[in-house]
Amino acid sequence: MPITSQTIQCDHCGTPFHPKAQERFCCHGCAYVYDLLHEVGFTRFYELKGNTSTPPIGTRAFRAVDVPWLKTAIQTAEDQATTPVVTAKLGLRGVSCVGCVWLIEAIFTAQAGAVSININARTGIIQPRWECGEFDAVHFAQELQRMGYEVVPPTDESASSSVARELAHRVGICGFFLLNTMLFTLPGYLGMEEDFFLAPLFKLLSALFATLSLIMGGSYFFQRTAEALRHKLLSIDLPIALGLSAAYLGSLIGWLTASTDLIYFDFVATFVFLMLAGRWLQEFALEKNRQHLSRRQPEQQTVTNFGGPNDGERKPVDQIKSGEAYTLAPGEANPVSARLHSDASVSLEWINGEPDPVTITRGKLAPAGAINVNLTSISLTAEEAWSDSLLAQLLEPPKDNFHARRLQRVLSIYLILVLAIAGFGGAAWLILGNQAITALQVFISVLIVSCPCALGVALPLTDELCQSILRRYGLFIKNNDVWERLSQVKTVVFDKTGTLTLETPRLINPECLNMLSEDAMLALYRLVERNLHPVARTLREYLLLRLRTFSDLHDECRIHQSIGNGVYFTDEHGACWSLGKSSWTPCGNETEIDQTTATELRCNGICLATFQFEEEVRDEAKNAIQWLQATNYQIAILSGDAQQNVDRIAAQLNIDSPQSHAHCTPGQKAEWIDHHAPNSALMIGDGANDRLAFDRAICRGTPIVDRSLLEGSTDFFFFGRSLRCLPRLLQLANQRRQTIQIIFALAIAYNFAAITLCLAGAMHPLLAAILMPLSSIATLVVPWRLMHADSA
Repeated sequence: MPITSQTIQCDHCGTPFHPKAQERFCCHGCAYVYDLLHEVGFTRFYELKGNTSTPPIGTRAFRAVDVPWLKTAIQTAEDQATTPVVTAKLGLRGVSCVGCVWLIEAIFTAQAGAVSININARTGIIQPRWECGEFDAVHFAQELQRMGYEVVPPTDESASSSVARELAHRVGICGFFLLNTMLFTLPGYLGMEEDFFLAPLFKLLSALFATLSLIMGGSYFFQRTAEALRHKLLSIDLPIALGLSAAYLGSLIGWLTASTDLIYFDFVATFVFLMLAGRWLQEFALEKNRQHLSRRQPEQQTVTNFGGPNDGERKPVDQIKSGEAYTLAPGEANPVSARLHSDASVSLEWINGEPDPVTITRGKLAPAGAINVNLTSISLTAEEAWSDSLLAQLLEPPKDNFHARRLQRVLSIYLILVLAIAGFGGAAWLILGNQAITALQVFISVLIVSCPCALGVALPLTDELCQSILRRYGLFIKNNDVWERLSQVKTVVFDKTGTLTLETPRLINPECLNMLSEDAMLALYRLVERNLHPVARTLREYLLLRLRTFSDLHDECRIHQSIGNGVYFTDEHGACWSLGKSSWTPCGNETEIDQTTATELRCNGICLATFQFEEEVRDEAKNAIQWLQATNYQIAILSGDAQQNVDRIAAQLNIDSPQSHAHCTPGQKAEWIDHHAPNSALMIGDGANDRLAFDRAICRGTPIVDRSLLEGSTDFFFFGRSLRCLPRLLQLANQRRQTIQIIFALAIAYNFAAITLCLAGAMHPLLAAILMPLSSIATLVVPWRLMHADSA
């Protein structure tokens, strides 16, 4: 599914999407930030960004700033400062290119009291320096939030040491060792006599640098081989370690016995460098993907004690015991099953997939995972401890016992053949030719030339090309074994809410906003500014797109809430403004409320606008489902939402009713996969109710939305509002499989020719050193077919 003429790229982030009408942006967030950057004159951001694709802004620009922790951090920094200039370390999400760095610096420089700021785009850490008492950190965070960047508590940099960085260090050092090994080996190949006075020194230095290369670089493969064998598994690192061991031990024997045909020190250094470079390319690509992932913690980590000697103090959720009272602030998730002290509106989207909040009356149980969508905090009494909570079970680390069975079989056959051929060749020369040194040379050379050098370089390049293609579609791979997983997928299982549909409802009649007066628009913004209801969040986005100065409004009018009906306030002129269910007014007869999905804005009981909303299917979801069905994938919807809602979405996407399941609990989703798609299901979900199903699925993916929860459990994730990336992923997995088969065929042909020379006793260290890079270069041509096929 290549990018077609019907698909365009977002003017802000570059994400491909299918436009509706004259749209230029993939989401409201990108449109908002684009207009804001042009309004304030920060368009240089796009010059520095260039063609780099960045994650869509989504709802990030419209969210409120988490102020309490930030105020505490800034105050602590100023209290501990010993100079007039204060510095603090803060975390920042959303930094993805040099344009982002420039924009953040520009925003900081415009703040009062700003001195300088250090930005580490790789770790997501910023260190602002400001004049003590002159800097408004909250305003700075709000300005960054408007641009799509989120200030968060800093992470531990020491804990973020990556495999890619470790490999980069090893590659650099082993590159130095390789150059020196070749420097002292080359004179011998060019004809330096054995009795030349520098020959022994050159051999010694060549052996020394090859040894250092083996210690620094080869140890990486030895450690990984040992780890795999401890788990009774075979990995591609085993033949690499075997070839390195044979080459080094043979070289030591040849050096000590003056048998030049056994000395492969240059091969050791070259092989280590090439294998490390290939492995670094793989890890670097994965790390680059993970950096696009906003590591949010949507689950509630602490709660506030309610009553007793510790009233008002925060405590971790794992310390909650049955019978204890606590409060939840707006937007926080209930960690355990608990009884409400008063009526409250909560969202059960994490639990059952229903997007609309529900009302739970006083004394009733609020389940674990229910999110407080009220304007104020709610108090509850726990009915269970955290360890017994459903949310605790859903948030446990994922269980993953997947093994690449195909790779295990191939490696088993490969190792048996190589060892058998090497042993047979060595034994033949020893028995028939009575030549021990030649027999040893044949045995070692077979192990050396059969090392997967070409695969170690060509496979990482193939993976990087695949991932670069997928990044253009807004999809990012987290683990390289996703390709083996995808090859076993036969059934694609979707959650509904937030997966097949978007997380917030679509306003069907946005023209109603154009008919409102300025006072009515201002009143409406006040009603939705801090409201977490999905309808209110949608209206807030539309309002900010029309008048961005609303974001500068700091209004202290008190908003009241009628649980289950709506919100209202009285302005400075005595007018009562309300937003809620059709026919509801704060002072009206609430028994006659119209139960339609319409939402009304009223002033003193007079209806000024009626807003209609609907659950919106993701862009190109229908085309994606059709492609999956045409390529013989089974499709299923497992949703906790009501049957009529699931049926409506299934009908839009032409999914048969028997494959659309509603009212599913987390356990029922997992059981369905166990019974209908064991070891063959690709699960696409986004909430806590999908976690158990994720454990049963062989492959998992999630869209990144406002309340993403499953990023840590997925094999891939995707941004934007389109599903076009899913067919492209599966299509690319098939192309990659065909490419790998060609690479294997070339490797087999090379090994056949090289092993024939080895068995004939004609292999020489210089010839091996030449053939190895040549075979790698030859196989590198094959992966470029992927890029050519995608651009054609």
